Amino acid sequence: MGASPLALAAPAAPAAPTPTTVGQGDAVPCTDTADVCVDLSQNKAWLADDGVATGDAMTITSGSPADPTPTGTTTVQRKERHHVSQENRDAPMPYSIFFDDEGRAFHSGDTAGTSHGCIHLEVEDARAVFAALDIGDEVQIRP
Repeated sequence: MGASPLALAAPAAPAAPTPTTVGQGDAVPCTDTADVCVDLSQNKAWLADDGVATGDAMTITSGSPADPTPTGTTTVQRKERHHVSQENRDAPMPYSIFFDDEGRAFHSGDTAGTSHGCIHLEVEDARAVFAALDIGDEVQIRP
């Protein structure tokens, strides 16, 4: 009898650090080029420099299954300190940092529920992200 397929499988790669344990000075779960790293499965985000968190993890919420937050790599397209949503009943979106052509942004918002595809941050975290990011900075959003 031949070896079972399981016996031929390569050993599993070591698990990456749990994103919720990432704090200032720790590696983030994105590449070294990310200026902000978002992990949707953990509802966390980090400002980063060369793959290292420049502060503690920030709690986030993101889109619903009907209105998901896109994943992948993009850039900061524009910033508006006092943005008001035209698509969502004139909802205030303070400290908006837009990262796609569909109007999705990081902004201060309710972190207890889902969004319409945006990344909601607590007010202090939204201020910090708004101050730290510039147009063209890299945004990485992991599923």
